[in-house]
Amino acid sequence: MNTEELLQHRRLKFRSIGGFQEGIPVEPKRKRNMKPSEVNMPKAADIELEIENLKKKILEAKGPSDLITTQAIEKLKKDVDKEMTNAFISMGLQEKLESVKLELSKASKDTSSQPLNRNLKEKVDKIMQEFNHNLSQPGAYLGLKQKLEKLNLVSRLIEKEERKQKLKAEINQKVPAELKEKMELLKNAEEKISKGEPVDKELMEEVEAVKKELVEVLKSANLEVVGVTKKNVVTAPPELKEKIEKVNTEIYEEIERVINEAGISGRIEELKAGIAKGSSSEDIEKAEAKIKEEILATLDVETLKEKVKSLTVELDLPEETVAEGEISAENGKFQ
Repeated sequence: MNTEELLQHRRLKFRSIGGFQEGIPVEPKRKRNMKPSEVNMPKAADIELEIENLKKKILEAKGPSDLITTQAIEKLKKDVDKEMTNAFISMGLQEKLESVKLELSKASKDTSSQPLNRNLKEKVDKIMQEFNHNLSQPGAYLGLKQKLEKLNLVSRLIEKEERKQKLKAEINQKVPAELKEKMELLKNAEEKISKGEPVDKELMEEVEAVKKELVEVLKSANLEVVGVTKKNVVTAPPELKEKIEKVNTEIYEEIERVINEAGISGRIEELKAGIAKGSSSEDIEKAEAKIKEEILATLDVETLKEKVKSLTVELDLPEETVAEGEISAENGKFQ
């Protein structure tokens, strides 16, 4: 019996005794050194979606004690605790942490009213410094970093909501019942205006009177009233707009020319790759500053300044106003 016949014989034998069944997938053997499955690991997009959902739940909730929001936050805290424990273990800091915890529990029993022992405090600080150093490494513990960021964001939103509710309750206590009724008039008038419905002169006068009365009440309650005014925006005539657009185009083209001629495009691509890999913010800022310096060193800034200045004269505006408005460049303003 040759090799092919022997292999065919073995195949048929395995099928006849039930060792192999057609159409049923066979799980591979799991070995100790195999890479763990990443199927259940959360992706960055999933975490971002979860952040947005939490934001909506917190902002839509009537109060910070909303059941669904509380449950979601508790789940997030548990996930962060679990990730932190895994991070401490992988960094080799778990034993040190447990040792310090034991010392802390003993110290709290012996001297409950005394401040923390200096040596013990130094140990805790040292462990946390080592942990933060390892955590700050580019590309390390991305899942934990994202969850910590999400938890901080949620905490800030809850704090903001609590302050809002507290201020609302305080205002409701200070505002008299008569004025609350008048405020309904103010709300109805605002709804009419937003719908584009006509509002008579008498109603507008009454609304202004209610506004003034409300301001006085809030001032008497030591609550500062801050007026919000819109910044005046000067609209240039069509012919000047064309000139502004032309100058903008020239600025962009000049920057593009400098980038190509000075060979900076390669470093820009390297910077983009570094950002994608999760390089430290310090390295990214240094690279950005270096690229900007090289561009400005090669760029004919004086010529561009003259063009901006001539436009400011035509618009009869300060130079910085135009620079902050229409005329700008991708790599910064020219002043």
